[in-house]
Amino acid sequence: MRTLALALLAMIATGATPHALAQGTPAARPAARPAAAPPASTPIPAKWQAGRHYRLLNPAVPNTIAPGKVEVVEVFWYGCGACYMLDPYLESWKKTKPAAAELVRLPVTWNDSAKRHAKLFYALQALKQDGRLHTKVFDSIHRGGNGLIARDDASTLALQRDWAKANGVDPTAFTNAWNSMSVDVKLRQADDLVRRYRVEGTPAMIINGKYFTDINSAGGVPQMLELINALVAAETRR
Repeated sequence: MRTLALALLAMIATGATPHALAQGTPAARPAARPAAAPPASTPIPAKWQAGRHYRLLNPAVPNTIAPGKVEVVEVFWYGCGACYMLDPYLESWKKTKPAAAELVRLPVTWNDSAKRHAKLFYALQALKQDGRLHTKVFDSIHRGGNGLIARDDASTLALQRDWAKANGVDPTAFTNAWNSMSVDVKLRQADDLVRRYRVEGTPAMIINGKYFTDINSAGGVPQMLELINALVAAETRR
């Protein structure tokens, strides 16, 4: 009787049938649990309509930021008055942005003037001075009357080098960065990305390589920042 009771307990624990035990066949294993579904993301609120407030990029453009982050690209030009107007709003947004959002600035290279400004941006970035001096570049151009570009590359370098020196950057280091292959590569990459994003004016915002919006489409700067937060939430796994 003790042996039979133990056998019955084993049958109950394993899910085996009495017939299986009697025939000496292996006990059936319990069915495996289905894999857990991936965490859901936050849906885009209905107030934001694709084709009106933003458009979907097709195909999406891959990014190279850290896993778990959502890339927010600002496409800009230092000579653009609207970009200058937007800059303080973005600086404030950076302090309150969603934790997953990572702001990346992307200068346009549409013509010689834009390309020379883009070279200034990437030279400062190479020297880790872009965070400190980005707004100062805007101020010098739009308030100080210094366009920071000249008739050719050599004259532009001299002008930008003097400006960098006046703002605490070693002029030799600036010249080396300005002439470096890495900055030239960044310029080519920027040109390629702007074309793939199909940007026709600045400023423009790209969220995670999937969504394109701008101030006019969103209905204003505060609305655009609210929309960016909503799109970041939609791309963030919880």
